[in-house]
Amino acid sequence: MRPLAWPPALLLLLAEAVPAGAAEVVILRSGEQPGFRVVVDTLRRSTANHTLSEFDMGGNRAQGERIASGLRGRAAIVVAMGVLAAQVARAALPEAPLVFCMVPDPGEIGLLQVPRVAGVAAVVPVKNQLAAFRLVNPRGVRIGVLAGAESGPAIEEAQRAARLVRVALSPRLVASDKDVPPAVRELLTGSEAVDAVWILPDPVLMEEQTRKYVLAEALKVGRPVYASSEALIVEGALASDGPDPVSVGEQVAELVNRLAAGELGPVEMRVPRAELIINRKVAAKLKIDVPADALRAASRIF
Repeated sequence: MRPLAWPPALLLLLAEAVPAGAAEVVILRSGEQPGFRVVVDTLRRSTANHTLSEFDMGGNRAQGERIASGLRGRAAIVVAMGVLAAQVARAALPEAPLVFCMVPDPGEIGLLQVPRVAGVAAVVPVKNQLAAFRLVNPRGVRIGVLAGAESGPAIEEAQRAARLVRVALSPRLVASDKDVPPAVRELLTGSEAVDAVWILPDPVLMEEQTRKYVLAEALKVGRPVYASSEALIVEGALASDGPDPVSVGEQVAELVNRLAAGELGPVEMRVPRAELIINRKVAAKLKIDVPADALRAASRIF
């Protein structure tokens, strides 16, 4: 079912009586990104007693602010999915109970230890991710990292973790889609070419055209891509070790239920289950022999 995209004037029509013990829940999505739909569907199944409505900002801050303007004064719990949605919800609806997810650095936008604000972590620990990638591809010791321009702290953490699992990282920060092609060329060519490319979660890198470009360029020169989303595995990444979107949806639902019950926090950050996904077809194409231990550890194999 397509998400609702009603204008603000019509949002006021949603103020119907809600059954006793239930709450009005508004899902605000930054835009279409891998994993969003699974999270929303799981949230809906796990909060059937609440009244849910869903709005897609389409990556447009002004659109999000128009939606938020129609929610002011309402006793609704806001579920913000993605950085832009979380920023708009926090700025435009500071009094509303808020549950966020798919926000890589919630501290950067002031979402931690705030009353009536709770969240689910957007990533699993980077040490675990790097260990999983090394398990799948033991020969991939030089890893190029594509990350958003604001990912400095995540890169520092990854560099510390890399030493523990005996890999070397070559990070490239990108601020827009125009930065991606030169960054990819630097990683994949020359005497310092990397053995694999790791795409960190970021709105710029998760755009369909951008992620498909990175995958195509890497596979063209016989290099695997690592990710944290099943969508990229389907599109041609070798391995993904990221949050299970079903687990994210379940954790968001639990936080919504706690807020609806009057447990107003601040509530601790939740950490979702991780899932290792391996694309054996890509491994065969790249002549990568995935060890049996990695196959046994995988949640799913394509």
